[in-house]
Amino acid sequence: MNTPILRVMRTEGDSLNAPEYADNLLAVEILFPELPADTTEVSVRIYSADYRLMGSDVCQPSSQKKNPKIRLNVCSEREWKMGDYHVFVYRNGSPLWFASGFLVFEFEEWKKMPLQRLEKDPDKRYFAEKLCLSEWWPKIGQLPFQTDFIEDVIRKLRSHDGKKAPCPHWLVVCEDTKGKAFASVLLPKHFCDNQPEARYVLPLEHLVSGAIQWEHLSAEIGQSKLIVGRIAEFPYNDQTVNLLSLFASVLSCGHFRGVTFLFQGTEKAVKELRLPCTLMDALFTDEQTFHVQTDGIQELIARLEGQSDEACHSEWNDPSEQSAEQQLQQMVGLRRLKEDMEEARMMALFLKERKELCLERQGESRHHMLFLGNPGTGKTTVARLVGQMYHHMGLLSKGHTVITCRTDLIGEYIGQTEKRMKGVLEEAQGGVLFIDEAYTLVSHEKESNDYGKEVIHALLTVLSEPNPDMIIILAGYEDKMKALLQTNPGLKDRFPLQFHFDDYSSDELLEIAHRTLKARNFALTEEADEHLKAVIEKASAQRDGHFGNGRWVHNLIEQGLIKSMARRVMSLPSSSAPDRELFSTIELSDVEDAERRFLSPREAKLTPSFPRIGFRA
Repeated sequence: MNTPILRVMRTEGDSLNAPEYADNLLAVEILFPELPADTTEVSVRIYSADYRLMGSDVCQPSSQKKNPKIRLNVCSEREWKMGDYHVFVYRNGSPLWFASGFLVFEFEEWKKMPLQRLEKDPDKRYFAEKLCLSEWWPKIGQLPFQTDFIEDVIRKLRSHDGKKAPCPHWLVVCEDTKGKAFASVLLPKHFCDNQPEARYVLPLEHLVSGAIQWEHLSAEIGQSKLIVGRIAEFPYNDQTVNLLSLFASVLSCGHFRGVTFLFQGTEKAVKELRLPCTLMDALFTDEQTFHVQTDGIQELIARLEGQSDEACHSEWNDPSEQSAEQQLQQMVGLRRLKEDMEEARMMALFLKERKELCLERQGESRHHMLFLGNPGTGKTTVARLVGQMYHHMGLLSKGHTVITCRTDLIGEYIGQTEKRMKGVLEEAQGGVLFIDEAYTLVSHEKESNDYGKEVIHALLTVLSEPNPDMIIILAGYEDKMKALLQTNPGLKDRFPLQFHFDDYSSDELLEIAHRTLKARNFALTEEADEHLKAVIEKASAQRDGHFGNGRWVHNLIEQGLIKSMARRVMSLPSSSAPDRELFSTIELSDVEDAERRFLSPREAKLTPSFPRIGFRA
C-alpha cells in the first residue's frame, strides 16, 4: 500500500456528540491512495512532544473507493498549542504510519504532510505497538518528566524487549526520592505485565544486615518476575562488600533466569555502592541506567505509593483538613447543588441507620449520579468530594475518585475497549468513577459501530448490582445527557440522583478570580480590580453554551493577566534586588493588555485573523 497523506485543521464541533471542550477539536483527514478490502477500521492517536496523549478517534470505512478519504475528529482536554506533536495512524488495530512535526495554529484551513512508514523508526514503532497501549504508560504523563528522559525510556526499553538473552539488571538514579515513583510504581508495571503480585521489593540493607535469609530470598526471587532493589545509604565494611559481591556474582551468572532486577537509589547512595562493590558496578551499563530528571515531583510520590494505582488514573487532590461537606459549602456559588447534595447525603444516612436498626428490608444501596451543567461549573471537584463524603458515611470502602472520559475508555480495535473498561472498573472499586462528557460515548450517526456502546454495556453491569461499592457519575451538558439516556432504556432508572450545576454569575466569577489570585499571592490595584470586574461582566453577558465559567476565569488569569504582567515586569530595567511588591501587584495595564490579547481573539475566532492550527508545510 502506498503512503497516505495526513491533513489536519482546528475546527469546532456543534453536533450532539461535541464535547464541552469543543474549542479543542482537531479535524483529521487521511487520504489513502488505496485501502485494502479487509480494512474494518482506521484510527489515529496524537501525542505531545513528551508523548502525552492529546486525543484519539476511530472510524469504520463505509465504502471501498479507489482513493478513500477517512475523516476523524480528535478532541483534547488541553489546547492545541504551538509545538511538536506525534501522530500515529492505525489500520485494524495495527500501527502502520506516523508523522512527527511542528504544529502551528490554523483554524478552518487544512494543512497537509505525508505520513511515514513506522518501519523507518523502530522507537516510534515500539511506542505505537506496545507502550502507548499498555495500562501503565498513560500514568507516566501525569508526572513532570522531561522529553529527553521519555525518549530515553522508549529507546532503552525497546532495545532490550523481546531479546532471548538473560533479563538485564536495570538501575534508576535520581537525587533524593524523585525517581521512586518511576522505579517503584511505573516501571514495575511494564516488567510485571501490570501484575503487582509478581513483584518483590528487596531493600539491600536488609540483605547485608541478615534481616532476610538467603533461603527465603531465593524462594521469593524464584516466584517473582521482578525484584525491586532499593539502595539506601549505609556504612560499608569488608563483610558488607563480601555479601553484596556474592549477591552480584549470583546475578551475573544468570542463576535467576527470567527474573528482572530493578535497582533504585539516590546519586549518593548508588555511588557509595558502586565504588567498593565492583561486581555490583559491573551489573549496570549506561544502556540499562535511567537518570531521572523531574521538577516538582516530590509531593506526588507519596500519593503514588500511598494511594496505590487510583492516584495514577485520577488527578491528585490537594490535602485538606476540612471535611468534604465543609469544602463543598465553601465553594463559590452552586446554591441549588449544595442544597440537593445535602438532601441526598441526609437521605443516604437515614436509610443506612434504618438498615442497621433492621427497619429497612430493601437491600439495595445505589447512589449513582448525573451531573448536569455547562463546562467549568465544578463538576469534577464535586465528584472528588462525593467520594470522600460517602466514604466518611461508610457507604464506600475507599472513597477515591477515578476521573476518565471517552478518550481513556474507547479502544482502537476490537477487544481493547473491554480491556480498558475492566481495568477502570477495578481501579474505581470502592470509590467514585467519574466520566466527563459522557454523552460522547454513544454516536447518533446511522450505521455507526462506535465502540462506546461497549462502555455503556460494561457500566450497566455495575449499575445493575444492588450493592456495587462504587458510585458512577456521568457528567455533561443537560440536553446531551438526556439524549444519552434515551439511547438505552436501562440507563435512566439506574441514576436515582440528578444534580444541576448552574452557571456562575458575574459576581461569582469575580469571586473565583479573587480567590485564585489570592492563593497565588497576587494582588490587584483598585483600578485593575474595577476593570477586571467590567471584563468579567462583559464576557458573562455575551456567554453562549460553550462558555467555560470557572475554567474561563482560570484561563483568563493564567493565560491573560499573569502573562501580561510578566511581559510588563520583565521589560523593566533590571535592578540589583527583585521587588516583592512589583512581582505580586497586577496593575490596570495588565488587565487591559490581557483583554486585548486574550479575550479579543476568542470573541472573533470565526474570522480569518484567528490563530490557526495545523502542520507547517
